[in-house]
Amino acid sequence: MNPRNRNILISGGGIAGPALAYWLHRYGFTPTIVERAPAVRTGGQRIEMSGIGIEAFHHMGITEQVRAAGGPPPTWTLFAGAADRPVDLNFWMTNPPSEVDRGSTSGSGAGGDGDVAIKRGALCDILYNQVRGKVDYIFDDSIIGIRQSDDGVEVTFETAGPGRFDLVIGADGLHSNVRSLVFGDSGKYTRFLGTNLAIFTVDNYLGHRNTTWWHVWPYRGCAITTFPGNTELEGALLIRSKRPLDVRHLSREEQMRFVEKIFGNDGWEIPRLLRAMRDSPDFHFAPSRQIRMDSWSRGRVALVGDAGYCPDPMTGFGSCLAMAGAHILAGELRAAGGDHTIALPAYEEAMRAIVPAGQGIADFSTSFFAPRAGRTGVWALEQVMRAMSVLSRLGARAGLHPRTWDPTAELSLRSYESPA
Repeated sequence: MNPRNRNILISGGGIAGPALAYWLHRYGFTPTIVERAPAVRTGGQRIEMSGIGIEAFHHMGITEQVRAAGGPPPTWTLFAGAADRPVDLNFWMTNPPSEVDRGSTSGSGAGGDGDVAIKRGALCDILYNQVRGKVDYIFDDSIIGIRQSDDGVEVTFETAGPGRFDLVIGADGLHSNVRSLVFGDSGKYTRFLGTNLAIFTVDNYLGHRNTTWWHVWPYRGCAITTFPGNTELEGALLIRSKRPLDVRHLSREEQMRFVEKIFGNDGWEIPRLLRAMRDSPDFHFAPSRQIRMDSWSRGRVALVGDAGYCPDPMTGFGSCLAMAGAHILAGELRAAGGDHTIALPAYEEAMRAIVPAGQGIADFSTSFFAPRAGRTGVWALEQVMRAMSVLSRLGARAGLHPRTWDPTAELSLRSYESPA
């Protein structure tokens, strides 16, 4: 195949960028990735892949690598308010393997045994190894200027000399500079979800294995989850507010003090977790936001993954949408013979059927982890969850198995019949 618009620049070497580069190279294009970091990012939070994310792995042939580097999704246990009786929340986590689990790449999304938890850095490394030696990387650099014309895109880099490309794809995350340069002020595409999230990694001082402990209080919540391998824990502390907390001007120490002030009077595991937080190498505190746009392309530039449709960290679907978006964008470019005037609208149309499923649960998710409620509301939440847990166990005895809570479970990715 000799497609038009062969020379494609991808900004971002996380998940969407390398996945897109893999497919573009396979389809006969010549992708280049520019990444702000000096090397592949090895850290990052724990992510759970399910549904169309698992299906995208199957299409790429990396499912077993991902499983080997990751582990099963954790079991969930709720503690609410002053309650010391845990509530088993695994009624939405157990469902039989789907067609994708059994090896098909044309069935519905995977759930249950098919889902996998993996550290973001481990997935980035797997994807990087799929394109290493095949795709050019420009590390430690970023795009600072984009100028489109009828026959190409002139790109200015922060460090390297200028370059000319046929297409430019922004796969550079929530704070995408490609989005800012081409679509304008990113603030108008950012939607605050009512919570502010502190997230960090600590040693597994609890000795837990494949578990999430989740505790809620009025207007705040905490989740403690094991990483695959069970040597580390991910702490997530959510604080509800009417407006996003502006913490950019605060130092790391000041941010930690702010979090300690909010949770300082809480019991349970909070005192130990806050002490461990002090030694965390990757403490991060920011408002919970998602990106909503009417269009993900403009001329010869398109957005993929969090740059165009970040759902929010607490939904767990950002990486699934990134993998699906990369698969579809590259596939539509192949199907159109590289004609971006055909491929980019087709990509947008396909993603419009997928993105709302991942973004739509964000409000529920943040309310679930940090309730918009006082003590009575938290008590009511506990009673509802306890009742659902009991009903689920009764249903299981009767042979009923609910599907996992995955809004993409009924969606699928078409094959673009790539050459072997």
